[in-house]
Amino acid sequence: MTILVIEDDFRIAQVVEDAFVAGGWQVERCGTGEEGLDRAAAGRFDAIVLDVLLPVYSGFEVCQRLREQGVTTPILMLTCRDRDEDIVRGLRLGADDYVTKPFSTTQLTARVDALVRRATGFPRGRQLRAGSLVLDQKSRRVSVGEHVIPLTAREFGLLEFFMQHAGRAITRETLLERVWGDDDCHTPNVVDVYVSYLRRKLAHSGAGLQLRTVRGYGYILDEPVGH
Repeated sequence: MTILVIEDDFRIAQVVEDAFVAGGWQVERCGTGEEGLDRAAAGRFDAIVLDVLLPVYSGFEVCQRLREQGVTTPILMLTCRDRDEDIVRGLRLGADDYVTKPFSTTQLTARVDALVRRATGFPRGRQLRAGSLVLDQKSRRVSVGEHVIPLTAREFGLLEFFMQHAGRAITRETLLERVWGDDDCHTPNVVDVYVSYLRRKLAHSGAGLQLRTVRGYGYILDEPVGH
């Protein structure tokens, strides 16, 4: 597996590279947001570790531009900012996870491994359908007719699980366990954040689906009446 590390601090970049190389990864590095954007958009990486404070383009800008270009590679952001608004900003721009500095390399590599498992570990080869929405597990393409809905790796995994259990109420804890896996650094609140992302994208897609809140329990994916 190959990871792109976009970090301008040479010492931190070297520590991150050594940790992933020790885990059997191939690592490519760059030190500016501009170069990172070009390489991430052009290359085929299994994951991206992206620092927030970068020359030229910030990590926020790089993440946003990659998602706008349709790049769905899992992104973990490195930040010295632990304020909720900064973390939420990164997630809303399309990041799949974050780690605050200083960090444990063991935790960093484990969380990236978890992201990649979520992005590639589901059974492939068939299509899931709910209303007019089609999710292709092999190509990881979600569409309504000819319109493709751009999703991050985490959003894709969450929607996939909802579609596999359409019409059934699912607890936040179940979603956290099944979609986020063994990453115990998150709370059920992160599920609410990603459900809000999916709701917005589904509403804009015209699929006629609704992610409905089951008060005091979790969420349920409702199909259109009469489908």
